[in-house]
Amino acid sequence: MGLFSRRTSSESDPHADAGPGDSGTGGPAPTPVGAFWDWWTEEGRHLDPSQAGPAHAALDGLLAAIDPDLTWHLGPGRTAQHRLTVSAGGLADARPAAERWVRAAPPADATWEYAPAVEADPAAFEAVLEVDGAVVDLARVVLAVETDLEALRVHVGVHHPAFAELPERVHGPLTFMVLDWALGEDDVARWVGRVEPLVDAPSPARTVADLHAAVAVCAEERDTDVWSALSGQTAEGRPVFALARTGLRWVDAPTLDVHHALVATFDPDERGMPSPEVLGRLQALDDSLTATIEPRGLVVATVTTDGTRTLHVYTDGEDQNAADAITRWATTHGLEGTREPDPGWTRVRRLLG
Repeated sequence: MGLFSRRTSSESDPHADAGPGDSGTGGPAPTPVGAFWDWWTEEGRHLDPSQAGPAHAALDGLLAAIDPDLTWHLGPGRTAQHRLTVSAGGLADARPAAERWVRAAPPADATWEYAPAVEADPAAFEAVLEVDGAVVDLARVVLAVETDLEALRVHVGVHHPAFAELPERVHGPLTFMVLDWALGEDDVARWVGRVEPLVDAPSPARTVADLHAAVAVCAEERDTDVWSALSGQTAEGRPVFALARTGLRWVDAPTLDVHHALVATFDPDERGMPSPEVLGRLQALDDSLTATIEPRGLVVATVTTDGTRTLHVYTDGEDQNAADAITRWATTHGLEGTREPDPGWTRVRRLLG
């Protein structure tokens, strides 16, 4: 268990005096991720994790250049002596940057390993914290745990006796810290649904082990390749039919951060739905798009209503070739399309759960 550091002023940026495009070599400036790993290879890897110093300030500045919401943490590794963790702090908008950072990392060695998200830390529940003047013995944390297998989510309430004396403003942050220590940052995003700090102890009171068991049940049920059929109505009462990869989460593919909505039109029946013949053509269109974009992107859902079929696709915002391939495909098949950043897949969350 440890605390994260965040850049607090521009004075900690080691490149503050460099002009635009100035890499110091006469060539093009490296990307922020490249600049970080260049510095790390030459200097950063020699820092002392137990002692703050100029290298820590350099870490602040270099990571802020990648994304200002990234935080970092130095701790013991699983297979190496030390681990450098760079975290988005639960923010979907920053998680792609952390993933791109770790994908560019050098191979782990005996001294250093790297992680793009906070990992579970069972030892944290043996610690005693001082929070806003109150003593918080984490061994006294208890949970309410409710499993929703249909949504593949676990709803969690977190209680600590100290909540009764702590101000409400710290209940939420402490609750999410507990969940990160229990499951790890990515599994919180992957599995946890509703979250509630509980001033009163739940009955029955559950443990972190119970939370792990509930998550394991959801994981056993999940298949990211299975498409689920969903139905509903528009506000006007017209039928809506959707197909979605309900087992898939944005955190399973964190660099696929751009949403494409491609709209095909067809001659509908009286309900606004396709005839069997038209449905066959639409299914062929779905298959064609999947063959064109995967595995560089993902088709995650289709929605059919009122003479339109919308195909929802995600690609990597730094992969211009994938975006171009979708544009060419849409033009070839006569589809209209929109594109916008959406790291947390908010445009399809109602479909995926």
